[in-house]
Amino acid sequence: MSSSLGCTKEVLQQVNQFWSMLDDLSQNDPQSYQMFIEKQMKQGTDYNAPPQPDSCLLTEMLEPKKGLLYINVCGWKRVPTPADENKPLTPGPGDQRNKTKNLIQVISSSVTAEPQRPQHQLTVNSDPRDLSRSLKLTVELPKVQSITECHLSISQDDVLLEVEDMYHLHLELPETVNEESASATFNKKKRLLTLQVSIL
Repeated sequence: MSSSLGCTKEVLQQVNQFWSMLDDLSQNDPQSYQMFIEKQMKQGTDYNAPPQPDSCLLTEMLEPKKGLLYINVCGWKRVPTPADENKPLTPGPGDQRNKTKNLIQVISSSVTAEPQRPQHQLTVNSDPRDLSRSLKLTVELPKVQSITECHLSISQDDVLLEVEDMYHLHLELPETVNEESASATFNKKKRLLTLQVSIL
């Protein structure tokens, strides 16, 4: 108990000496006092500033469930700049107890990008001869070589087109259609998929 009180008294003495020094500085050299306060304020602001985004890494998780993993890399002024680029920063004393080895591992070197939403156009066509109507969907697929790469499904109110690792398109149809009448063609030269279906 007496040791704790002794430490407290020493700290209070140091604080009082510091404040006395600041008082003397403010009276004898106001300009230096102002510069000192501004420097301390700036350092405090920098120290308390949140981490700033720098870049984002993309990798693939294989376990427990396959999927994409995005890792945000930030810079933080609380973390000192390493003296040597080849040597990592040494954790502070408070970090040693919770030190974890191999926190981040390279799970897979092959990264699969998110499928793109392809350019497309959906139109409603009418035939004046029999007053029938139909929907026509055209989809640009510049990366597709063959129709066999496409998985196309249609219901009365929506259509789904998927090309593994390349394209994904899901559309709600503006009209109820007869899915049994649907037909699709693929133009290899233009890399254009055309779907036509009758409207009920």
